[in-house]
Amino acid sequence: MSREIADMNIIRKILDQTTAKQLSEATNISLSTIKKLKSGERSIEKMNLADAIKLTQYGVSHLSAEIIVWKS
Repeated sequence: MSREIADMNIIRKILDQTTAKQLSEATNISLSTIKKLKSGERSIEKMNLADAIKLTQYGVSHLSAEIIVWKS
């Protein structure tokens, strides 16, 4: 059994950095749904879990790694 996750931070980043058309074509999520998520008309916290997982998986494979340096 595979473990799939939805990460709201990744979803926010991918929505900001990718066009609605690209996301729709890559994830098979309807273009209207992606546009509503990007515009804020639809809350990502209340989105369908299956769609959230698809967007997270897309984000993981398409976002560059982020390095955070902690200073004490």
